[in-house]
Amino acid sequence: MDHVDVREQYRLANQYRKLAFQERPYIGSPGAPAQDETNTSSTWTHLNGGFLVGYEYTRWWRENRALRTTAVLGDWSWLNKVRITGPDATTFLDRVSVKDPTRCEVGHTLFTPMTSADGRIAIEGLTLKLGERDYLFTQSGAQYWLRVQQDRLGLDVTLEDQTADWTCFALQGPRSLEVLEAVTGEDFHDLRFSRWRRLEFAGAELIVQRQGVTGEIGYELLMRTGTGRAHELWRAVREAGAEVGLRELGFKAQLVGHTESNMPTIIRDFLPDRFDRDRLSRFARLWITPEEFAVFGQDLTEHLVTPAEVGWGYTVDLDRDGVARDFLGRDALAGEADRGGPARVFRGLMWNSDDVADLFAAQFRDSSAPPPPDLPWGQFRMQYLRTRIGEDQVGWASAWAYSPTLRRLISNVRIDRDLSIGAEVTVDWGGPGAGGIAGEPTWRIRATIAEQPFLRQHRRDDNSRPTAAGVG
Repeated sequence: MDHVDVREQYRLANQYRKLAFQERPYIGSPGAPAQDETNTSSTWTHLNGGFLVGYEYTRWWRENRALRTTAVLGDWSWLNKVRITGPDATTFLDRVSVKDPTRCEVGHTLFTPMTSADGRIAIEGLTLKLGERDYLFTQSGAQYWLRVQQDRLGLDVTLEDQTADWTCFALQGPRSLEVLEAVTGEDFHDLRFSRWRRLEFAGAELIVQRQGVTGEIGYELLMRTGTGRAHELWRAVREAGAEVGLRELGFKAQLVGHTESNMPTIIRDFLPDRFDRDRLSRFARLWITPEEFAVFGQDLTEHLVTPAEVGWGYTVDLDRDGVARDFLGRDALAGEADRGGPARVFRGLMWNSDDVADLFAAQFRDSSAPPPPDLPWGQFRMQYLRTRIGEDQVGWASAWAYSPTLRRLISNVRIDRDLSIGAEVTVDWGGPGAGGIAGEPTWRIRATIAEQPFLRQHRRDDNSRPTAAGVG
């Protein structure tokens, strides 16, 4: 296939001040030609980067079950990707991320949350070290936040938006390794978690990095898109995976795995602290209807969180070799640590099945009822539900989802840290904030605080082949 100017398509799709659908087009992801062959829903979802994502390939619950039993292939190519180079590239990352990048080696990937001056998460993502003073940071909003920091610091660093230059296909599940090896013809048993390897596919550079956003053994496939042949990689993975029961993972089911595996997500679980208060309000309005926002009645800053609140305290390197690091938000995070940690922490919630069944049953009666749950509710929508013990609010439930594996409605909850696992709470459902509007009834759904993750994690499992001498 001839060269495709994906960058030009991306540029046009990201002219946010232009008229949508006329001056500003929406474009298929690099895998769209192959995805269009099997996207049975014939429905496409738009996310940032201008890319359209297939909504449902087979049936969403079967896609989710395949994640836990065989393998899935999902498309995260819409994530922004920024190349960071220059003499001060490492220093720049050291000054903006809570994680110390100086120990990261070429071939490693670093999970790098970045915070505001108040120590609250502005953005979080993965940083691949491609070479000395050469990094690729992947996450939505990266091109905005990193340029703000570049202007603040004035370091000698070059930032290049390479969102359109790479795919981000996620191959996840217990049989993902054998599918990967069938497609590439290479042995990946020795590739450890958060490591990557460079190879070639269909005449284009391909980076395979081992990750596990779903909690399963998994890999992200970053293929150069300039040849216009990235869809051949998607098709090859689909065909190789057919023998083991692989399913393509549509956006409808994509984020259910996040809740199951304890992966807090911006918008679904909290808001990013990278705007002033007026812009924060405008950002929030992108993810909630005007009538819902009008009755939301919450201080949006309540949903700005620190790494420790969402369970990422382990990523915060306050010091290096006994000396305090100088990064944005360090003083605020050190103060939080001195106080014994945050007042609220993320936990899981297992919703009471009888109450959920009653909620569904109420939709088929003539009496007034709260809004029906939308299954699966895995989309990027702002929905934070008051969580109580008696009349006292003790937290916020978020990212609720039906898990076909657990056969339960589950969610995250940011809750008072002194509440123990197994404690019973109620979640406000209906009325303002739960997909409802003023005047709709509010029900209280019982739930039990659960340890996270809900499912056993395999992302760090040792895949290495045992040697003959080492068996047993």
